Amino acid sequence: MRPILLIGTNFVRSQWLTLAVMTVYLAGMAVVFAHSPERQETRFFLQIHSFYLLFMAVVITVPALQTERTSRRILAVLSKGIYRWQYLAGILCGCGMILAVFCLLVGGLSWMLCVLGRTPTAGLAGLIMALFAACLMSSAVGLFYSTFLHPLLATVATLVTLTLPFAMGIANATLLAHNIGNLRAGIGSNAAVVSTGALAIAIAFWFAGAVVFARRDVSVSPE
Repeated sequence: MRPILLIGTNFVRSQWLTLAVMTVYLAGMAVVFAHSPERQETRFFLQIHSFYLLFMAVVITVPALQTERTSRRILAVLSKGIYRWQYLAGILCGCGMILAVFCLLVGGLSWMLCVLGRTPTAGLAGLIMALFAACLMSSAVGLFYSTFLHPLLATVATLVTLTLPFAMGIANATLLAHNIGNLRAGIGSNAAVVSTGALAIAIAFWFAGAVVFARRDVSVSPE
């Protein structure tokens, strides 16, 4: 577990600029929406940024392996006795840390807008939990494809794959944002189901990625 956390922490450090830019962006958007904190405006803020975070999960994760291969850093890490499945888990852990920060920011700013607009906040925590699970699932799918595809192709394959769980309603954490004005205990239980399904898919894709990555030549980048 310690190697996974160390790899994840190092990945977060390498993404400090992304964290800084996203923090400034979200804070700026919250200031803009705070000028008109009506129910529909708050709903729109949460909905649009939920989709944005899902996309960011893919953008952050997919290039990670190629960057590590290009810099040869992956060879140095694996030479220290780190298993490849641990390495992938570390990358996913780092992405999870970054996404957790983003989700907390979106959740906190949405709560602030709800308070300013006197919109009910019941169920907001469950919705953010479901959003985080859906983002982690997106990262796991992207990580799987990046083990054997060029980042551009991996991004396309990930986005195509993610349309399936959206169609089945497994990753509809973002769709719950439509109900932010009427969040109740029922929404919370629905969020728990969404979170469980998304985490199960994330684990499955991480495992599949570990199986594929174990048979790949890490000394060269995928073409």
